[in-house]
Amino acid sequence: MLLGTGALGLTGLLAACGSGQPQGTSAATATLDASQLAAQINPQERASLQQGGELNLPVGNLGPVFNTSNQNGNTADTALVMSTMATNLASGLWASTSEGKTSINPDFCESYEAQTVDGIQTIRIKLNPKAKFNDGRAIDIESLRATWTALRGTTEDYQIVSSGAYGFIESIEEDGDAFSAVVTMSRPYYPSYLFGTLLHPDMADPAVFNEGFVDNPRPELLAGPFKLEEYSSAEKRLSVVPNENWWGEKPLLDRINFRQLEASAARAAFRNGEIDAVGASTLAAYKDVESVEDAEPRRSIRIFSGGLDLNPGRVQDAALRRAIFAATDRSALSQIRFQGLNWNEQVPGSMVLLPVSPYYRDNFPAAQGPEAAAKILEEAGYSKQGDYYAKGEAKAKFEIMIFGDDPVSIALAQALIEQMKAAGIECNLDQQPDANFGTILQTGEYDMTFAGFSVGDDATTGARQFYHSDNQVAEGVGSAEIDALIEEMELIEDDAERNAKCNEIEKKFMAEFATLGTVFNGPDIRFCRKKLANYGTFVFGAPNANPAVWTSVGWMK
Repeated sequence: MLLGTGALGLTGLLAACGSGQPQGTSAATATLDASQLAAQINPQERASLQQGGELNLPVGNLGPVFNTSNQNGNTADTALVMSTMATNLASGLWASTSEGKTSINPDFCESYEAQTVDGIQTIRIKLNPKAKFNDGRAIDIESLRATWTALRGTTEDYQIVSSGAYGFIESIEEDGDAFSAVVTMSRPYYPSYLFGTLLHPDMADPAVFNEGFVDNPRPELLAGPFKLEEYSSAEKRLSVVPNENWWGEKPLLDRINFRQLEASAARAAFRNGEIDAVGASTLAAYKDVESVEDAEPRRSIRIFSGGLDLNPGRVQDAALRRAIFAATDRSALSQIRFQGLNWNEQVPGSMVLLPVSPYYRDNFPAAQGPEAAAKILEEAGYSKQGDYYAKGEAKAKFEIMIFGDDPVSIALAQALIEQMKAAGIECNLDQQPDANFGTILQTGEYDMTFAGFSVGDDATTGARQFYHSDNQVAEGVGSAEIDALIEEMELIEDDAERNAKCNEIEKKFMAEFATLGTVFNGPDIRFCRKKLANYGTFVFGAPNANPAVWTSVGWMK
């Protein structure tokens, strides 16, 4: 999600829609110009930058779970922080450019060859023998096996996000030595990218995988250009410094400091010179920092889709969820979201592909408007009782939860409440601080929020993560028919044909179960200090997808 739901075959990262925090929202439509599709990072050659210096960055939430492969650590902020010191967890064998071009990461992988002969798919991997975890253990075949053990989804002992291709590995055997492996699949899986995460063998222990990273980044189990210097759960601060044991290119910076800050507090810190970059993807945020003299906006598309995240564990009636989808005036919400930002996009209709993709299709249910919502409820046995619908003791009612204090988020919630009222659905506001985002989403203590997930350039992994019944948070969501379609889809080698099948799956799931829906993609706008180089808006080359970012970020002389 890349660490995204794209070519690297990794999971989508959960992110709030309006916080402006790194990674997480938006892409846009075919109407975008080239500048919006390009990364803006103030690109500079390393030789032109000073050696040393510190970088200070805000995050909306810091922890408490630092294992990004764990469903409770699968957030954009956690991925950003961990990518500095855990390249093994962030991108593993792979690296992605800002354009989405994927290649092996030579720091971990010397060669990767996949082939299918007579229906048997094998993948030969040659690992870099220089690669070691911080505790000195070699990153060899045992790391591949630990990753397979934890992520294959054959047991509920591991709190994973989605098994993806790992559930179809049949064996991992040495191919001459411990740094050479041949992976045999029980059936072909496309695209055939594996090991975008490399787990330390100790993480094959469910206790370590599930609980070992709670309020503890576990630096000994990591490998990256930086290492942990200090973490304070009380002060919500984390600092990293160059890792003397890193065998790859050395970083320019002496130190990176992360602070957990509410969005408004982060902007105040930016104005005061306490931090060096801040998200400003809403009008209020933009206006708050546009006058800072030594700063400039860097903007591009954001790799995200979402806006309607309905929790079926709390909003259990599929008919009510479908009615909420129908009653949501997504175009009106989109106008609120982008007002004053000089950003236009068609309302998107897919969680698994961006409208700029040649494979994209609008899969959102066609029935729209308060009348359509009322019809859904009435056909399900609801009747109007005063202003709102009910079925016996069950009311057509839910809460919209927002995070932070950005006026745009509040306006979105208020507009949604009015839209629901017009359809006879009672909706109330629950406002939470940014810092609660990770914990609340992990525990499922919400009815609906405007969150979404990062998106890649291929829909395969996203289709399984979002729509297979094994990955749902509540019983009865998903179906054997959709599961069979997903398993059929993963056997299709042709990219266009496979992505077309993903669209078919998404359209069917949205129509029947209505848990994740799209309202917007949008811009990634980040204000940065003018002399900060090789950092900004990355498109597909964000730090958790492109391990070269943290070694090239620096300050102009």
